[in-house]
Amino acid sequence: FFFPQRYKLKYDCVDTINCISELTYKLCNEVTGNKDKVSYIPHTVPNEIFTQLTDKEILFHKEKILGSHKDNFICTWVNRNIRRKRPADVLKAWQMFLFELEDKTKNKNAVLIMHTDPYDNAGTNLIEVAKNLKILENVRFSDQEASFDKINILYNISDIVLNISQAEGFGLTTLEAMHTATPIIATLTGGLTRQLINKETLEVNGIALKPDVTTISGTQSIPYINEDFVSVEKVSKSIMQMYMLGHKKRKEIGLRAKKYVNKNFSYNKMIRLWDDSINNTICLWKENYNRIRVEEII
Repeated sequence: FFFPQRYKLKYDCVDTINCISELTYKLCNEVTGNKDKVSYIPHTVPNEIFTQLTDKEILFHKEKILGSHKDNFICTWVNRNIRRKRPADVLKAWQMFLFELEDKTKNKNAVLIMHTDPYDNAGTNLIEVAKNLKILENVRFSDQEASFDKINILYNISDIVLNISQAEGFGLTTLEAMHTATPIIATLTGGLTRQLINKETLEVNGIALKPDVTTISGTQSIPYINEDFVSVEKVSKSIMQMYMLGHKKRKEIGLRAKKYVNKNFSYNKMIRLWDDSINNTICLWKENYNRIRVEEII
């Protein structure tokens, strides 16, 4: 994650800081030294947008979308095809999973759905990667812009939703999937951490992947940022672990995830917290106002 010490001067110049990620909240608290100034208001989505479908509805959509592969194990990845999201590594991990699956079951009845543009100029040619890995027949690309309804169907027909980004401010797709009672596999980085792990019970809403290595990267405008990498071997084993759990156990985890997000990522609560924050800032502004002269902004 980025190091907010660099932006202390900017933080000192504002009256309120609201963070959608708990990690950002903790870091900003450390830098500002003012807990009254910083609040944690997590990102959310309205409950009615992403919902759990019935078993009958799920089977209908599986037959319509996957045809003869309707009974396959389905892993879904929804992200932009850019380096930070590691799409080519997702394909490599999927290849390794398929090899192990074939060894264990004598078949490769599994499909990876990637909702992304495989030819995105900012990313990798995923078609060529899949061809080179000889797994193209076990991968489906959803490359058209889709409505919320269609994305909701995509999550519902999935056994798991995967996100192995090396840096993720929040990671909205996993939260969306949890609303549909679909378990997730994701990296313990940025905003994904609190989605994965219930802070009160320490239960995991799927599989939490601890980074194998953390590097410091950056650009001229963002000079330093942590990037958390999980090995493709670990990702592959986690997919196999979810596969071996079976449908019933995966659904139990998914239902627990759904209950968790409804409580901890409530849309109405988010609106109320933002409203309270804005009102409090306006009411207390004159009382707490302290003009700060900015000599230099780096």
